[in-house]
Amino acid sequence: MPESRKIRILVTNDDGVQNANIHALAAALSPLGEVFVFAPGSEQSGVSQAFTVRRGLRLQKCEAPAGNHPPYGVYSLSGTPADAVKFALGHVALHGLENVLPGAFDVCFSGINVGENSGVSSLYSGTVAGAREAALWRVPAVALSLRGTDTNLLQTAVDFAVKIVQERLFKSIPAGVFWNVNFPKATAENFKGFKATRMALGMFTDHYTHQGGEWFLDGEKLWSEQPESSDDYLLEQGYATITPHRIDQTDEKSLEEINKIIRG
Repeated sequence: MPESRKIRILVTNDDGVQNANIHALAAALSPLGEVFVFAPGSEQSGVSQAFTVRRGLRLQKCEAPAGNHPPYGVYSLSGTPADAVKFALGHVALHGLENVLPGAFDVCFSGINVGENSGVSSLYSGTVAGAREAALWRVPAVALSLRGTDTNLLQTAVDFAVKIVQERLFKSIPAGVFWNVNFPKATAENFKGFKATRMALGMFTDHYTHQGGEWFLDGEKLWSEQPESSDDYLLEQGYATITPHRIDQTDEKSLEEINKIIRG
């Protein structure tokens, strides 16, 4: 990135373009470079990497909330987080949009989500998918989520994103990799700090109940039963977890075994 050019930051989420957390993040990042929010027009939780095909998307320019911060661009898209990032990186970065000049994005943040996206939650998460989509386009990306609905550590999450940009830590994220960062249920005083962790693989206790002629999904995680080095376990202990995910999901050991089978 040439030093003469301002850093360009893409922000998305799955809670919708009007969510307060995404604007807290964008406003804090806006003094550090050119910030553009491209986010779904409505909540898209749990949609994972779904994207829109064979029907059109509606784009709407929105106003950033008033505040003591430099202006940043806000656009609402009638699709998923993957749609929003795909549009920003696949169209806007190449061709521009209205007053947005074409140009590469240097880093993408997805969040700050209301609710954790650690462990297997990351496979279902629209927030994590926003970061994953950016990684597919070889843009360093970070997904940010708060466990629970409280916002005690919202400022901590915002400060972490600011640190990533200020210190150019996103440059240490390899191509094809993104960070999934989760913050625990804790006050700022009880927060234990950050841990680099593995992704937990423990499944939810999924079950369905029947009410009014419909089936409703319910279940929970068995947090304390996860490996002590995993994101779910450490999140439960009060740590923020940083888990590097990679796009390449190939299992090398199985690849060797399949090759043996093919060779006979």
